[in-house]
Amino acid sequence: MRIGFIGFGEAAFRISVGLGHEGLKGIQAYDKFSNQPPYSELIRKRAAEAAVSLASSIEELVRAADIVISAVSANAAIELAELAQPHLRPSQIYVDVNAASPMTKQRVDAIISPVALFADGAVMAPVPGLDHKVPISLAGPGARAFYEAMAPFGMNLAVLEGAAGCASASKTLRSIFMKGFVAVLLETIVAAHRYGVEDDVLASVETTLTSGPLSEVINGLLTRTVIHSERREHEMAEVIATLEALPVDATMSKATKEKLRWCTNLGLKQYFKGTPPEDFHQILVALDRQDGIGPGTTKSACSL
Repeated sequence: MRIGFIGFGEAAFRISVGLGHEGLKGIQAYDKFSNQPPYSELIRKRAAEAAVSLASSIEELVRAADIVISAVSANAAIELAELAQPHLRPSQIYVDVNAASPMTKQRVDAIISPVALFADGAVMAPVPGLDHKVPISLAGPGARAFYEAMAPFGMNLAVLEGAAGCASASKTLRSIFMKGFVAVLLETIVAAHRYGVEDDVLASVETTLTSGPLSEVINGLLTRTVIHSERREHEMAEVIATLEALPVDATMSKATKEKLRWCTNLGLKQYFKGTPPEDFHQILVALDRQDGIGPGTTKSACSL
Protein backbone atom coordinates (compact mmCIF):
# COMPACT_ATOMS: atom_id res chain seq x y z
CA MET A 1 0.00 0.00 0.00
CA ARG A 2 1.67 3.18 -1.21
CA ILE A 3 0.24 6.48 -0.01
CA GLY A 4 1.11 9.82 -1.58
CA PHE A 5 0.13 13.18 -0.06
CA ILE A 6 -0.17 16.28 -2.21
CA GLY A 7 0.68 18.93 0.35
CA PHE A 8 2.54 18.18 3.56
CA GLY A 9 1.06 20.55 6.09
CA GLU A 10 0.07 19.70 9.63
CA ALA A 11 -2.81 17.37 8.69
CA ALA A 12 -0.78 15.26 6.25
CA PHE A 13 2.14 15.19 8.67
CA ARG A 14 0.09 14.03 11.67
CA ILE A 15 -1.83 11.42 9.65
CA SER A 16 1.48 10.12 8.28
CA VAL A 17 2.92 9.81 11.78
CA GLY A 18 -0.12 7.83 12.89
CA LEU A 19 -0.08 5.53 9.88
CA GLY A 20 3.63 4.94 10.43
CA HIS A 21 2.89 3.77 13.97
CA GLU A 22 0.38 1.33 12.46
CA GLY A 23 3.17 -0.16 10.36
CA LEU A 24 2.43 1.55 7.04
CA LYS A 25 5.72 2.33 5.34
CA GLY A 26 6.79 4.05 2.15
CA ILE A 27 4.59 7.13 2.46
CA GLN A 28 5.51 9.92 0.07
CA ALA A 29 4.56 13.58 -0.15
CA TYR A 30 4.89 16.42 -2.59
CA ASP A 31 4.82 19.99 -1.33
CA LYS A 32 5.73 22.88 -3.59
CA PHE A 33 7.25 24.68 -0.60
CA SER A 34 9.68 21.88 0.26
CA ASN A 35 12.50 23.79 -1.43
CA GLN A 36 11.27 27.30 -0.68
CA PRO A 37 12.36 29.04 2.55
CA PRO A 38 11.05 29.76 5.11
CA TYR A 39 8.72 26.72 4.88
CA SER A 40 11.24 24.23 3.51
CA GLU A 41 12.99 23.66 6.84
CA LEU A 42 9.74 22.78 8.64
CA ILE A 43 8.53 20.51 5.82
CA ARG A 44 11.80 18.58 5.70
CA LYS A 45 11.91 18.29 9.48
CA ARG A 46 8.38 16.87 9.54
CA ALA A 47 9.14 14.49 6.69
CA ALA A 48 12.14 13.11 8.53
CA GLU A 49 10.14 12.68 11.74
CA ALA A 50 7.31 10.87 9.94
CA ALA A 51 9.67 8.78 7.76
CA VAL A 52 8.05 10.29 4.67
CA SER A 53 10.05 10.71 1.47
CA LEU A 54 9.58 13.92 -0.49
CA ALA A 55 8.84 13.68 -4.21
CA SER A 56 10.22 16.30 -6.56
CA SER A 57 7.01 16.70 -8.57
CA ILE A 58 3.34 15.80 -8.61
CA GLU A 59 3.99 13.46 -11.53
CA GLU A 60 6.60 11.53 -9.54
CA LEU A 61 4.29 11.29 -6.54
CA VAL A 62 1.20 10.20 -8.47
CA ARG A 63 3.00 7.58 -10.54
CA ALA A 64 4.42 5.96 -7.39
CA ALA A 65 1.22 5.91 -5.33
CA ASP A 66 -1.74 3.56 -5.00
CA ILE A 67 -3.72 6.20 -3.12
CA VAL A 68 -3.24 9.93 -3.66
CA ILE A 69 -4.52 12.24 -0.90
CA SER A 70 -4.88 15.93 -1.67
CA ALA A 71 -4.38 17.81 1.62
CA VAL A 72 -3.77 21.43 0.74
CA SER A 73 -6.06 24.47 0.98
CA ALA A 74 -9.48 24.65 -0.59
CA ASN A 75 -8.48 27.25 -3.15
CA ALA A 76 -5.84 24.90 -4.62
CA ALA A 77 -7.98 21.73 -4.79
CA ILE A 78 -9.11 22.09 -8.40
CA GLU A 79 -5.72 23.21 -9.73
CA LEU A 80 -3.92 20.28 -8.10
CA ALA A 81 -6.52 17.80 -9.34
CA GLU A 82 -5.90 19.09 -12.86
CA LEU A 83 -2.13 18.69 -12.41
CA ALA A 84 -2.50 15.15 -11.04
CA GLN A 85 -5.11 13.92 -13.51
CA PRO A 86 -2.84 13.18 -16.53
CA HIS A 87 -0.70 10.84 -14.41
CA LEU A 88 -3.48 8.84 -12.76
CA ARG A 89 -4.56 5.32 -13.73
CA PRO A 90 -7.85 3.45 -13.22
CA SER A 91 -6.56 1.35 -10.31
CA GLN A 92 -5.75 4.41 -8.19
CA ILE A 93 -7.85 6.23 -5.61
CA TYR A 94 -7.69 10.02 -5.42
CA VAL A 95 -8.97 11.41 -2.12
CA ASP A 96 -9.59 15.12 -1.59
CA VAL A 97 -9.67 15.97 2.13
CA ASN A 98 -9.51 19.73 1.68
CA ALA A 99 -12.01 21.87 3.60
CA ALA A 100 -13.79 22.85 0.41
CA SER A 101 -17.42 23.35 -0.53
CA PRO A 102 -19.53 20.51 -1.97
CA MET A 103 -19.44 22.33 -5.32
CA THR A 104 -15.63 22.30 -5.36
CA LYS A 105 -15.58 18.57 -4.59
CA GLN A 106 -18.02 17.95 -7.44
CA ARG A 107 -15.71 19.80 -9.80
CA VAL A 108 -12.73 17.74 -8.59
CA ASP A 109 -14.81 14.59 -9.08
CA ALA A 110 -15.50 15.61 -12.68
CA ILE A 111 -11.74 15.98 -13.25
CA ILE A 112 -10.65 12.76 -11.55
CA SER A 113 -13.43 10.22 -12.17
CA PRO A 114 -12.77 9.76 -15.91
CA VAL A 115 -9.32 8.31 -15.08
CA ALA A 116 -9.40 7.03 -11.46
CA LEU A 117 -11.63 6.48 -8.42
CA PHE A 118 -12.47 9.68 -6.55
CA ALA A 119 -13.39 10.03 -2.87
CA ASP A 120 -14.67 13.24 -1.28
CA GLY A 121 -13.19 13.31 2.23
CA ALA A 122 -14.27 15.61 5.06
CA VAL A 123 -12.09 15.81 8.17
CA MET A 124 -14.60 16.24 10.99
CA ALA A 125 -12.31 17.19 13.91
CA PRO A 126 -8.88 18.77 14.50
CA VAL A 127 -6.12 16.38 13.40
CA PRO A 128 -3.52 17.13 16.13
CA GLY A 129 -4.05 14.77 19.01
CA LEU A 130 -5.98 12.28 16.89
CA ASP A 131 -3.57 11.89 13.98
CA HIS A 132 -4.74 9.11 11.59
CA LYS A 133 -7.70 8.37 13.89
CA VAL A 134 -9.34 11.71 13.20
CA PRO A 135 -12.93 11.14 12.02
CA ILE A 136 -13.17 11.42 8.24
CA SER A 137 -16.46 11.19 6.34
CA LEU A 138 -16.31 9.86 2.79
CA ALA A 139 -18.58 10.04 -0.24
CA GLY A 140 -18.33 9.48 -3.96
CA PRO A 141 -17.36 6.58 -6.21
CA GLY A 142 -14.05 5.84 -4.46
CA ALA A 143 -15.30 6.16 -0.87
CA ARG A 144 -15.83 2.45 -0.22
CA ALA A 145 -12.52 1.47 -1.83
CA PHE A 146 -10.61 3.97 0.32
CA TYR A 147 -12.41 2.76 3.44
CA GLU A 148 -11.55 -0.86 2.73
CA ALA A 149 -7.92 -0.02 1.99
CA MET A 150 -7.27 2.15 5.05
CA ALA A 151 -9.58 0.95 7.85
CA PRO A 152 -7.15 -1.91 8.65
CA PHE A 153 -4.55 0.77 9.50
CA GLY A 154 -6.74 2.25 12.23
CA MET A 155 -8.22 5.16 10.30
CA ASN A 156 -11.59 6.37 11.59
CA LEU A 157 -13.59 6.43 8.36
CA ALA A 158 -17.33 6.65 7.71
CA VAL A 159 -18.84 6.13 4.26
CA LEU A 160 -21.89 8.27 3.52
CA GLU A 161 -24.45 7.31 0.91
CA GLY A 162 -24.42 9.70 -2.00
CA ALA A 163 -22.27 11.36 -4.60
CA ALA A 164 -19.06 13.33 -4.20
CA GLY A 165 -19.78 16.53 -2.31
CA CYS A 166 -22.02 14.93 0.32
CA ALA A 167 -19.20 14.40 2.82
CA SER A 168 -18.02 17.97 2.43
CA ALA A 169 -21.63 19.17 2.71
CA SER A 170 -21.78 17.51 6.12
CA LYS A 171 -18.64 19.32 7.25
CA THR A 172 -19.53 22.65 5.64
CA LEU A 173 -23.04 22.79 7.06
CA ARG A 174 -21.82 21.66 10.48
CA SER A 175 -19.79 24.87 10.48
CA ILE A 176 -23.00 26.93 10.48
CA PHE A 177 -23.63 25.68 13.98
CA MET A 178 -20.10 25.28 15.31
CA LYS A 179 -18.88 28.71 14.19
CA GLY A 180 -22.26 30.36 14.68
CA PHE A 181 -22.63 28.97 18.21
CA VAL A 182 -19.28 30.45 19.23
CA ALA A 183 -20.16 33.79 17.62
CA VAL A 184 -23.48 33.91 19.50
CA LEU A 185 -21.73 32.90 22.71
CA LEU A 186 -19.18 35.68 22.26
CA GLU A 187 -21.89 38.29 21.71
CA THR A 188 -23.78 36.98 24.76
CA ILE A 189 -20.79 37.01 27.12
CA VAL A 190 -19.51 40.42 26.06
CA ALA A 191 -22.94 41.96 26.64
CA ALA A 192 -23.55 40.08 29.90
CA HIS A 193 -20.18 41.26 31.21
CA ARG A 194 -21.33 44.88 30.89
CA TYR A 195 -23.96 44.09 33.54
CA GLY A 196 -21.68 41.75 35.49
CA VAL A 197 -24.00 38.78 34.96
CA GLU A 198 -21.91 36.60 32.63
CA ASP A 199 -21.65 33.74 35.12
CA ASP A 200 -25.38 33.81 35.80
CA VAL A 201 -26.16 33.78 32.08
CA LEU A 202 -23.82 30.84 31.44
CA ALA A 203 -25.32 28.90 34.34
CA SER A 204 -28.79 29.41 32.88
CA VAL A 205 -27.61 28.32 29.41
CA GLU A 206 -25.99 25.25 30.93
CA THR A 207 -29.22 24.31 32.70
CA THR A 208 -31.15 24.46 29.41
CA LEU A 209 -28.60 22.56 27.33
CA THR A 210 -28.11 19.82 29.92
CA SER A 211 -31.77 19.33 30.85
CA GLY A 212 -31.81 16.01 29.00
CA PRO A 213 -30.15 14.07 26.17
CA LEU A 214 -28.90 16.50 23.55
CA SER A 215 -31.19 15.08 20.85
CA GLU A 216 -34.21 15.74 23.07
CA VAL A 217 -33.04 19.25 23.96
CA ILE A 218 -32.53 20.09 20.28
CA ASN A 219 -35.90 18.63 19.34
CA GLY A 220 -37.63 20.75 21.97
CA LEU A 221 -35.84 23.94 20.97
CA LEU A 222 -36.65 23.54 17.28
CA THR A 223 -40.26 22.43 17.61
CA ARG A 224 -41.18 25.19 20.05
CA THR A 225 -39.40 27.89 18.04
CA VAL A 226 -41.53 27.34 14.90
CA ILE A 227 -44.66 27.91 17.00
CA HIS A 228 -43.41 30.88 19.03
CA SER A 229 -41.20 32.58 16.40
CA GLU A 230 -43.29 35.77 16.17
CA ARG A 231 -43.23 36.38 19.93
CA ARG A 232 -39.51 35.61 20.07
CA GLU A 233 -38.89 38.00 17.19
CA HIS A 234 -40.36 40.81 19.31
CA GLU A 235 -38.24 39.69 22.27
CA MET A 236 -35.12 39.91 20.11
CA ALA A 237 -36.03 43.51 19.24
CA GLU A 238 -35.73 44.24 22.95
CA VAL A 239 -32.42 42.37 23.08
CA ILE A 240 -31.06 44.45 20.20
CA ALA A 241 -32.18 47.68 21.88
CA THR A 242 -30.38 46.59 25.04
CA LEU A 243 -27.14 45.83 23.20
CA GLU A 244 -27.24 49.10 21.28
CA ALA A 245 -27.72 51.00 24.54
CA LEU A 246 -24.62 49.45 26.14
CA PRO A 247 -23.26 49.76 23.34
CA VAL A 248 -22.28 46.23 22.22
CA ASP A 249 -22.16 44.85 18.69
CA ALA A 250 -25.50 43.16 17.95
CA THR A 251 -24.69 41.39 14.69
CA MET A 252 -25.76 37.91 15.80
CA SER A 253 -28.87 39.14 17.60
CA LYS A 254 -30.02 41.03 14.51
CA ALA A 255 -29.47 37.92 12.41
CA THR A 256 -31.49 35.88 14.93
CA LYS A 257 -34.38 38.34 14.69
CA GLU A 258 -34.34 38.04 10.89
CA LYS A 259 -34.29 34.23 11.02
CA LEU A 260 -37.26 34.25 13.41
CA ARG A 261 -39.12 36.55 10.99
CA TRP A 262 -38.32 34.10 8.18
CA CYS A 263 -39.81 31.33 10.30
CA THR A 264 -42.93 33.37 11.05
CA ASN A 265 -43.47 34.25 7.39
CA LEU A 266 -43.46 30.56 6.45
CA GLY A 267 -46.70 30.14 8.35
CA LEU A 268 -45.50 27.13 10.32
CA LYS A 269 -47.55 28.08 13.39
CA GLN A 270 -50.68 27.90 11.29
CA TYR A 271 -49.49 24.74 9.56
CA PHE A 272 -49.06 22.95 12.89
CA LYS A 273 -52.27 24.57 14.28
CA GLY A 274 -50.40 26.25 17.12
CA THR A 275 -49.10 23.02 18.65
CA PRO A 276 -45.39 22.12 18.54
CA PRO A 277 -44.81 19.00 16.43
CA GLU A 278 -43.49 15.96 18.25
CA ASP A 279 -40.44 15.55 16.04
CA PHE A 280 -38.36 18.28 14.34
CA HIS A 281 -38.27 16.14 11.18
CA GLN A 282 -41.92 17.14 10.71
CA ILE A 283 -40.67 20.71 10.30
CA LEU A 284 -38.33 19.59 7.54
CA VAL A 285 -41.18 17.81 5.76
CA ALA A 286 -43.15 21.05 5.89
CA LEU A 287 -40.20 23.07 4.60
CA ASP A 288 -39.75 20.62 1.73
CA ARG A 289 -43.17 21.66 0.54
CA GLN A 290 -43.67 24.81 -1.44
CA ASP A 291 -43.98 27.79 0.95
CA GLY A 292 -43.86 25.32 3.82
CA ILE A 293 -47.48 24.21 3.25
CA GLY A 294 -47.74 22.99 -0.36
CA PRO A 295 -47.02 19.70 -2.16
CA GLY A 296 -43.54 18.21 -1.80
CA THR A 297 -41.07 19.64 -4.32
CA THR A 298 -37.50 19.00 -3.20
CA LYS A 299 -35.08 16.12 -2.67
CA SER A 300 -31.85 15.77 -0.78
CA ALA A 301 -28.93 16.87 -2.97
CA CYS A 302 -27.11 13.73 -1.86
CA SER A 303 -29.91 11.41 -2.98
CA LEU A 304 -30.09 12.62 -6.56
